[in-house]
Amino acid sequence: MSASFSARVASKFPVLMAVWLFLAVLGPHQELYKVFFHGIIAPAVLVLLFSKRLSFARVDSLLKVALCFFVYAGVTTFFVGLGPIDGHFRALRWSIEAAFGLLALWAWLPDVMRRPVWWAKYLLVITCCAALAGILKFVLLDGMQGRLTGFGGLHNPIHAGAVFIVFLAIAHFVLAKQVAPTAVRDRLLLLFTLALVAVAVLLSESRGPIVAMLAYLPFIAIVELHSGVRLRSFLISVVAIAMVVGAVVITYGPESLMDQLMARGTSYRLEIWKGYIDYPPDSWLFGFGLGTESRYVPAVEAFWKPNGIPVFHPHSVYVGTLVETGIIGVLFLILMAGLLFKSVYSSALASQEKVRLVGILGLVFILTLTVSQGVISSIKMLWLFFWFPVAFVWFWSKVSPERTD
Repeated sequence: MSASFSARVASKFPVLMAVWLFLAVLGPHQELYKVFFHGIIAPAVLVLLFSKRLSFARVDSLLKVALCFFVYAGVTTFFVGLGPIDGHFRALRWSIEAAFGLLALWAWLPDVMRRPVWWAKYLLVITCCAALAGILKFVLLDGMQGRLTGFGGLHNPIHAGAVFIVFLAIAHFVLAKQVAPTAVRDRLLLLFTLALVAVAVLLSESRGPIVAMLAYLPFIAIVELHSGVRLRSFLISVVAIAMVVGAVVITYGPESLMDQLMARGTSYRLEIWKGYIDYPPDSWLFGFGLGTESRYVPAVEAFWKPNGIPVFHPHSVYVGTLVETGIIGVLFLILMAGLLFKSVYSSALASQEKVRLVGILGLVFILTLTVSQGVISSIKMLWLFFWFPVAFVWFWSKVSPERTD
């Protein structure tokens, strides 16, 4: 492999990731971003690996722990996993895809660290467009019936809200870090995107993202006021967003919105978790095996089916990690969390910036508490609202606090 070819791939890799992000939130087909990843991003990662342009990743402790976790989960499922053998091979494929996903992030994020403001604006633009497209689709095509979804991979309302919030949070973090005051057009873009995201999250009727938004926005408001932001600018932003969200809620019908939010109850989540806990695997040390489908676990016949409880997956990243990969998998997660918090705490960043980074991690925790099935999966939106912000916090805490675009 020629050095010039690998150099071209390395130089164009950020462009490929920008295209992938666009397809994920605004693609004309929900599977297109997956095809692009498998057909373009993954081969580019292989080129970077074989040309040793990812050699810096060999000494990255978080990446090494994550990759060891993927290997453990992909291999042990052949020994403890339930169901047919093709399910175990699928789980192995998931672990390989997840490894490629992390390597892609590690290849891309150094460029984000070099040009944080450009990438923050890019995230704002595609988030703004995706949220607006979702709102227009909900109003014009869906007749304001059901729950708001988006384009690309955002066909699940919960995932749409989670991705919108994470992209907005990371973009706001970067722009708030600038030493010079943010340009007026950037503040307007941030404000407009925030209003659209708030509306889209409400119309998605996804309680996880709604709770995350209601927790994160006051947190950011307190941090902003403590940092000495002008009170007048802060109040203008709050009033503008409140007016937009209030108008939408009134138009949609506050009682109708609340009724629909409450009608789903806990969406069987408590019963699903109870079934997994009351009817455990043979060994909690290893779990049921990565990717084991719910219809093969003991609780399906003993508890869920007799009580009419529909179960597709654990509906929690953390419960899913426990039941699929056991206590060992949870220990991997705890170790990664420890590395993240230690990196933030020991960094040379200002204390307020550290608080903001911890806030992003807290946001990720809320968003993943009641959604998905585990941290290891094939390419899907979980990568964008779990692994991307986690890797972003890791990289940001590792590089010099002096950044320029």
